[in-house]
Amino acid sequence: MSNKIYEQGFFNEMQKRRYLKTFEKEKTAQISMRVLSRAKIIEEQYQTDLYNFNLEQIEQLLFYLNPATLASSRQNFFITQSYIRWGIEQDLRQTNINPMDAIADKEYYKKFIDKTKKTLFTIDEINDMVDICVNPQDAVVVLLLFNGAYGTIGYDELLNLTKNSLLGNNDLMLQDGNLKRVLKVSDKCYEMVEKALSQKMYIKKNGLVSSDLRSRAEADLDQSDYVLRNVSTRSKNVGKADLFLIQRRIAAVKSYNDLKTLTPSMIRNSGMLYMAKKMANGRKELTKEMYHEICDHFGFKSTMNNGYKTYHFHRLKEDFLNVETIKKVYEE
Repeated sequence: MSNKIYEQGFFNEMQKRRYLKTFEKEKTAQISMRVLSRAKIIEEQYQTDLYNFNLEQIEQLLFYLNPATLASSRQNFFITQSYIRWGIEQDLRQTNINPMDAIADKEYYKKFIDKTKKTLFTIDEINDMVDICVNPQDAVVVLLLFNGAYGTIGYDELLNLTKNSLLGNNDLMLQDGNLKRVLKVSDKCYEMVEKALSQKMYIKKNGLVSSDLRSRAEADLDQSDYVLRNVSTRSKNVGKADLFLIQRRIAAVKSYNDLKTLTPSMIRNSGMLYMAKKMANGRKELTKEMYHEICDHFGFKSTMNNGYKTYHFHRLKEDFLNVETIKKVYEE
């Protein structure tokens, strides 16, 4: 398993590699790799492996990881806890007590969140963010995510969009693997999809290029029926783009707006919160039916219960999708 993206490597690398090999899925191992790699600076400070950390050292790491959301803080906690458990099972830890086993709760995870990081955006902030973009190819990614498109594998619901996906009346036919669904989006989003589809030239650096730039200020886009397309090159085939295109476009929007952080999940969560705001309309809390409607619109997986489609929304409710957060984001 490569760790090129983690240039600092690992403290006690042999044991870290042994642990990472216990994961069947590469993606799960990579998530753990991020925490284990960043733990190195604190492990070097104390000259001891993470599996031997006491609670004070563990908390130092959890603060250092600087999570922006409750979900990421919770994830950091469980990754660290799991690694220490493995250390105990392998008889590597000096004691057989895991100091994290008795302290897991929502309030504990919250204490490590960096509250200076903005993770949710209002509808006005999203519109301002998009209006700065001179390329519809950039703007449309933000609007699609905010309006409910995502996909379970590599943003497929965005990347699979073609001219045939536009059904009229603000309806888009989305395809995620073999699954299809129709999503109704805003006027602004639908119009931007049309503009992105017809765009032929991509303007570099949002038009703010140096006058002495030797290369062209514009680049040809691949010409195909796909809505989202790469800049043309001689080295690749024209067709469906990969997930890295979405990441590049989000990074571009982030830089244009001088934002500290911006991710697809933040934009999606902001869209869910906006939908919840419209549905709540002054209520003290959201109903189960409202949560189900939001989850359905944003393409979350459902399960059947007594013949009815149901969603596991409690984690979303706990993290951000609640009236308290609506008030905080929209009234502040």
